[in-house]
Amino acid sequence: MSFGQRFTITPLHLITAVSAIANDGILMQPRIVKEIVNSDTGVVTSIPTVQVRQVISKETSETMRDLMESVVTDGTGGYAKVAGYSVGGKTGTSEPSPGKEEEGYTASYVAISPTSNAKVAVLVTLYDPKGDSFQGGQVAGPVVSQILSEVLPYLGLASEEQEAAESSSSLITLTDVRNRTLGEAKKILSNAGFNVHTTSENDELLVTNQVPKPGVSLEEDALICLYTEENEASVSVTVPNLKGMTASQARNSLKSKNLNISIEGSRKSN
Repeated sequence: MSFGQRFTITPLHLITAVSAIANDGILMQPRIVKEIVNSDTGVVTSIPTVQVRQVISKETSETMRDLMESVVTDGTGGYAKVAGYSVGGKTGTSEPSPGKEEEGYTASYVAISPTSNAKVAVLVTLYDPKGDSFQGGQVAGPVVSQILSEVLPYLGLASEEQEAAESSSSLITLTDVRNRTLGEAKKILSNAGFNVHTTSENDELLVTNQVPKPGVSLEEDALICLYTEENEASVSVTVPNLKGMTASQARNSLKSKNLNISIEGSRKSN
């Protein structure tokens, strides 16, 4: 069973299964037609989505997406890379069944993107490919890359470089609210677009310290911690290791720990 290639399934079976991984483990009934438009009346009949069941846990689906991304970044699926976008993939190379050698190899590649919040699943299958290679990663991977490089921008999904540029252009300078009452400080920071955290409920107390410090530039919705004379004890959080992560993965990892992030520069592909 670990070999896998003797199991015969349709491409629709395969893309449906992989889409469940991209969809937090929820299996959806395949939908070939999204809507029907009556050309005479203009009436639109939508075909609803149908959720079948939870086939794997959300945690398992997240692990699988990370593994699929490593196939593209560090494994045999590097030909499916798309500059500026995270891609998770799996290569497939099947030899013909015994007695049907004339059918040749089947090379396939299945991918999802972006991996942290997948919007697209792609399956490319090439039957009896000709040339120097019949490996799925080498012959089907580049086709997946070409498809995603056109589909992702078409769907309006910003690349990591665009997200970083938009983030840096919309940074807000943090005001100094020390020595103001807690109520006044919370109002100032909330109006500026920040989220405020404090351990005190007495809005009449004076703010003695704020983290981050005044003058830094932060994204909208960044978290600002305020301390008063009632409670000046700061809480420390260990910053996770972000090495090797995409911009979106790093942002999600830090925000899950209530840490702020600002990204500079961009990733260039070779």
